[in-house]
Amino acid sequence: MTPMPAKLGGYYRWLKHEYSMFCFRRMHEKKSRVLQAWLQCLNETPPEVLLGANFAAFGGVKHHIQAIQRNSSLNCQLLPPPEINEVLSPGDFMNDFRDQMFTFEPIGVKVLHSHVYPWYAEWCRQKRNANLRWIHTYHLMYYPEHGNGVIQPWQQEINESLTGVASEADIRLSVSKWQCEELREKYGIESHYLPNGVDVSICDAASPTRFQKKQHLDRFILYVGRNDPVKNPVDFVKLANQMPDQQFVMLGGGLSCRTLMEDWKITVPANLRVLGAQNLESVQDAIAACSVLVVTSWREGMPTLVLEGMASNTPLVVSDEPGSVEAIGNGEFGEIYSLENIDDLECKVRKQLELGRRDVGARKRVLDEYDWRAVTKNLDIIYSGSNAG
Repeated sequence: MTPMPAKLGGYYRWLKHEYSMFCFRRMHEKKSRVLQAWLQCLNETPPEVLLGANFAAFGGVKHHIQAIQRNSSLNCQLLPPPEINEVLSPGDFMNDFRDQMFTFEPIGVKVLHSHVYPWYAEWCRQKRNANLRWIHTYHLMYYPEHGNGVIQPWQQEINESLTGVASEADIRLSVSKWQCEELREKYGIESHYLPNGVDVSICDAASPTRFQKKQHLDRFILYVGRNDPVKNPVDFVKLANQMPDQQFVMLGGGLSCRTLMEDWKITVPANLRVLGAQNLESVQDAIAACSVLVVTSWREGMPTLVLEGMASNTPLVVSDEPGSVEAIGNGEFGEIYSLENIDDLECKVRKQLELGRRDVGARKRVLDEYDWRAVTKNLDIIYSGSNAG
């Protein structure tokens, strides 16, 4: 093939660049039109509550606020809603969304409810007034354990927003009792306890036999969590190495034999099956099917996974971090092991295997305190103007 002349090659690159910019501008215009149409609709038919920020980057928080919208008796709108979230992306489009929100006036809305995201909390602070209350929910802050001993700049930014801007909310809620105490003692921030919830109906739809047949497994010990320092997958792999007589299964995004060996420098034994990311149905099936669910996290706020295990009456062993310990009633509804103490972890797992029973009291605890239907009923009272209890 004859090489392209240098001059012609330069023209081709220029043309390609111009076409890319044309496509970018067209896409930008389309996204701006979608956003403007949504904001106009929001003013024409305002919801009672605006919940945000609904961004995929905060997976657990996203599920939390979406559960509120599903279960609340009030008209709650996610911000941004799913149809807007789909057209947003990092960079200019996200910045445009933020800029347009600061010029937007939420007329007719009664409550702004913020979660985590710094600029959304700042937006709520600026927009609240005598007729528009601002509620903020504190989820887990960032600790050194989230990044192998180092808090990243963006994590520090969120922490500073939580202890600064969010502390000015009209009502401050916390997803766990231990966090209420820490906020008060460490930062002088008073908050009211309203726990993270769990959708019990999803847990009840689980089929243990479906997972067992699909994976050709019967008895197994389960880990569910992404490949993340704070989730501490290392303790679980060490446990599998130490208990060759048992079958182990790991589920979670970013998990594979290769990533475990490369990221954590640990040998993956033959009795450990690493299945990676699974859909919600498969995860719930696995929780219902396993002999013991092990949670090795360094830090949790109020862990949904532990609540799901309790809702399914699954035997639990959790690390001695405050969120998991609080969820299982300080050991009343599961076993607690000392982080990094694999001998202690093995002892607690073998104890649960030996007992071989499922604690119906754990499920009752979830139904009474953590079922989203109960949690949102209390939240609706707060939304409607009563003080948090």
